[in-house]
Amino acid sequence: MVDLFIDLEWFFNQELFLVGYAYSITKYGQLYDENLNMNNIAAMLQPVNGYIYFYGPDIGMLEKSTGLNIRNKYRCINLLKVFRDIMPGMDSYKLAYFEEMFELNRSEKIYKSNIFKLAEDWRNPYKKQKVLKYNMEDVVNLVRLKNEIFRLYGIGDLYLEGVRM
Repeated sequence: MVDLFIDLEWFFNQELFLVGYAYSITKYGQLYDENLNMNNIAAMLQPVNGYIYFYGPDIGMLEKSTGLNIRNKYRCINLLKVFRDIMPGMDSYKLAYFEEMFELNRSEKIYKSNIFKLAEDWRNPYKKQKVLKYNMEDVVNLVRLKNEIFRLYGIGDLYLEGVRM
């Protein structure tokens, strides 16, 4: 089974500017600038025969930006909902909180506390690489968190089929 993890970045006007994606912690990529197009989005989705995992509103934003009906074609799982279901009463459900809890390190932390700076730095050619690194760490850590939490809580297909979008 081939699963896909996505993490999107968009401007405040909801214009998508970066799609980070991973099939595993070692197989990942990003779509942005001239590479963020329908052909490459279709190519990213093409191998998926498992689940598409994301955190928060990302799948809705991808559908809105592309016009694709991804939720009807793929088995989509919002990990925010899953984490809230299986770990009620947490102090926070931000990914940064879970990264800290599971001791996942990252080199780019600045945008966790200031998301406004992300869009600003994207437009700055000298800081764009920091945004790319941040997004890649987001998507790879999402894979790590999903794998660890699903292992700890024994999450499987039966549960996932009940919460898929």
